[in-house]
Amino acid sequence: MESKEHTHKLNALFSIIKYLLKCKMANNIVKCDDVKIGNINYTKPEKNGQSYFSSISYGDSLNPFYIQTPKLICKTNISDMKNKKIPYLDVEVPPGKMNIYDFLLSLDDNNIKTTVQKSADWFGKEIPLQAIDDMYRRTTKPFKKNTSPQIRLRLPMIKNEIKCGVYNQNRVFVGTDEVKEGSEVVLILHIRGLKVLKTSYYCDCYVTQIKLFQEKESKFNIIKDYSILDDEDDEEENMDDIFSEEVYKSFEDDKKEEDEKKKLEEAEKKKLEEEVKKKKLEEEAAEKKRLEEEAAEKKRLEEEAAEKKRISEMIEAKKKELLELEGLIQ
Repeated sequence: MESKEHTHKLNALFSIIKYLLKCKMANNIVKCDDVKIGNINYTKPEKNGQSYFSSISYGDSLNPFYIQTPKLICKTNISDMKNKKIPYLDVEVPPGKMNIYDFLLSLDDNNIKTTVQKSADWFGKEIPLQAIDDMYRRTTKPFKKNTSPQIRLRLPMIKNEIKCGVYNQNRVFVGTDEVKEGSEVVLILHIRGLKVLKTSYYCDCYVTQIKLFQEKESKFNIIKDYSILDDEDDEEENMDDIFSEEVYKSFEDDKKEEDEKKKLEEAEKKKLEEEVKKKKLEEEAAEKKRLEEEAAEKKRLEEEAAEKKRISEMIEAKKKELLELEGLIQ
């Protein structure tokens, strides 16, 4: 009896703790319209493997920074992301919901501004705005007039499995495969911090929860929260940095691709410059040859004219001598 009563008390205590944690998490989530950019905090970057990381928090209590988006249109089948090294979710911002796009623009601008202001403290020297702006990889991309902007967001992956809570509009947990292109979704994003690589840096954020608007109710009610009764000696898995290495490798691959493209462009440019230089040299050689030939022809003509003049003068001299002889004879 005492054992059962003790178990009931523990279960009740766990339920209370779970409820309090949920309340705390809910208090940490801010709708993008309500975010005050000035309340975003940044820590000094610390070395983390081959990169540096500056944690981002929100408010005076330094809570983790979670934001909630408005209703967006999904452009990705999550089921297609399972074999991706870095899975992602593309969403379209529908008309009237530009507040999320504007927030991410403001966040990018604030990340750049803060990095410039703190560059002396963070990196030991002041770095100009232009250099920081060139290094920063923005979360948002420009879009054409009369089109809706799209945003690409990371999905967390642990042991080759996408770990993202998905609930429908009835608060029933559903599988990630239910999230398909064309679905309407509301997202909770975790803005983790700034990840600084060798030649670039970016805002590390990912989708932590999805509210999926389904036309029909799911016939399965899958328990999302971990409910297995573990033995006491079971170890918990550390999931602090869920995909930092994958993200780093992705950007390294992008950098290699950009470097290869740059090398090809430089080789093509060099080839064109050499062809232009060769053509110029050939034209200069041809012009030089033409001028030399003209000079030689001019010299030949001058020599011929001089020779003709000499012969003409000699003939005149002979004629004069003959006339003088004829005068003597007579």
